[in-house]
Amino acid sequence: MEFFQWHWWAGVAIILLIAEIFVPGFWLFCLSMGCLAASGAAALGGSANIQLITCAIVSLIAFFTMRPILMKRMWKETGVRTNIDALAGAKGRVTQDFEPGLRLGRVSAGGDDWRAECMTDRALHVGDLIEVVRVESNTLIVKPIDA
Repeated sequence: MEFFQWHWWAGVAIILLIAEIFVPGFWLFCLSMGCLAASGAAALGGSANIQLITCAIVSLIAFFTMRPILMKRMWKETGVRTNIDALAGAKGRVTQDFEPGLRLGRVSAGGDDWRAECMTDRALHVGDLIEVVRVESNTLIVKPIDA
């Protein structure tokens, strides 16, 4: 059949690659790989059914193998903590005394004044050094730094 010549498949593959620039997710790239394989099957004299099956199988293989690899490489986790998540591990100073029974007070960490809860029952006084262990809602969970 005239339509199933190799250059038609190659043309569709190129069009899909160009369209992939405008669509995220590498879906069209996988279809393009299928069309490229079908182009090879057509060049080797495969029938129209062989070309269509080759396109479908190679596209599916690309969806399940190449796409996940490309997605991982394209959208890596940067590991950079921002906003309130960046406070975990930060050092600071007590700005309001912590009472041993309540374990609540205020600290300055990351340039802001925060409500804080101490992990230990130890009394903390203004000026004591603390380390932020984690953040729960708008409260920092801190521990004293023994100097």
